[in-house]
Amino acid sequence: MSTRKLLAVSVSSLVVAGALWTGTGTARTASSSTLTVASTADTTITQVTQDGDNGVKTTLATCPATCEGNSRGQRDAVVAFDVSGLPAGARNIRASLQLYSWNAYTATTTAHTTTGDATGDGSWADRGTPGAALDTRTAVTAGYNAWDVSEAVRGNGKLIFTVMQTARATRTYWASRENSSASLRPRLVITYDPSSTASPPPTGSPTPRPTASPTSSPTPTASSTGGPAGWTKVWADEFDGASLDTSTWEARNNTRVDFDRACITNRPENVRVSGGSLFLTARKETRTCGSETRAYTTAYLTTMKRLSFTYGRFEVRAKSPNGPTGSTGLWPAFWLRPEDGANGEIDVMELPGGSAYYAAATQAIFNSYSPQVKQDQRFPFTTGYPGDGFHTYTTEWEPGVMRWYIDGRKVWQRDRTTTSWFDSAFSKPYHLRFTFHVGGWLGDPDAATRFPADFQVDYVRVWKRS
Repeated sequence: MSTRKLLAVSVSSLVVAGALWTGTGTARTASSSTLTVASTADTTITQVTQDGDNGVKTTLATCPATCEGNSRGQRDAVVAFDVSGLPAGARNIRASLQLYSWNAYTATTTAHTTTGDATGDGSWADRGTPGAALDTRTAVTAGYNAWDVSEAVRGNGKLIFTVMQTARATRTYWASRENSSASLRPRLVITYDPSSTASPPPTGSPTPRPTASPTSSPTPTASSTGGPAGWTKVWADEFDGASLDTSTWEARNNTRVDFDRACITNRPENVRVSGGSLFLTARKETRTCGSETRAYTTAYLTTMKRLSFTYGRFEVRAKSPNGPTGSTGLWPAFWLRPEDGANGEIDVMELPGGSAYYAAATQAIFNSYSPQVKQDQRFPFTTGYPGDGFHTYTTEWEPGVMRWYIDGRKVWQRDRTTTSWFDSAFSKPYHLRFTFHVGGWLGDPDAATRFPADFQVDYVRVWKRS
């Protein structure tokens, strides 16, 4: 990998009382401080060798895979930062990646965390691996454009971001750190509250939190949030009876979906209520559903046409069947879909298995499936994992904003500033779904996958704003 010498940069901190957050997140409080971090390196990763050495140019560029008639013309802007100015105890950290454009376009761009290096000449062979999508913009504005990258900033440390363009097959140019005007260069703007006395974790790692102790039969307890202030409970299923409440839940039967490998049944072998819990069970067994014979069976529950909500606080306490071994191809989830069957999806949590997935929980929203328009993240557990016991997953959905929590700790937020289609997708009734997919998009079971596998749910509860 070719490299270039990095210039020395400075990090400045500015306290501004009562000002608004400058990125795409929530409003700052009166006690918030602001830290503006200059980039330490940047380059344009390109498939086009004729672009030359992008590490010394005064502009960065982004362009889709098919760019300006070139089927191998993709350009990605890669920018590195070294955060060193956050004080011990900083909390409520919000971060905004900001790049300057001279022009306005209708172009979709997404910021990702990434591995690799931002110091090279930009050759495609040196391209790192883009990680989870942090934020998406559907338009480029003249001036600074901001992506909410708060989920990647957990404290001091080195960070690399990749901005990728997926619409408008023409290059968008951004000012690089080599630009003669310091006021146009890439920057990372961080706000935080300095009042906490706890030490922050290192960058890229979520704040440690207690997890349930591993046990083969954990005892369900009360909600970790215990009746949140400002919310009134309007519905719940504690699964305390002897059978599934079919006035609320439809257990689909003798059907299938095209993105996994299982037949869906309502047999007690696949769905049952017992001992205060709901069990969705995936089994390795041959069964015919419709015109197909499949190698697995599973369950799929929905409240469609029976129970729906517009806005609310949705909480489920559940135990995943997935661990570090024996869980490849298993994919339990709790999610919401619109009653009208049109655009929209809210994933409170998805808990896929396999060594690459088992230790994290996915949060997501969709606008459409074709073309796929979504925003999502995978939140890694710092200690433990979703299958080591019961954990609580919550989504608060209000007009203009959604917030996700795991075991009472906020892990993600989407709102009108992060999502241009928020209001059009999320202002109508949604119903609830529990699913347990086997195989498909995230990989099929292998010889080590253990069956039968139970996705166990202690309760599901819904609140409305008081």
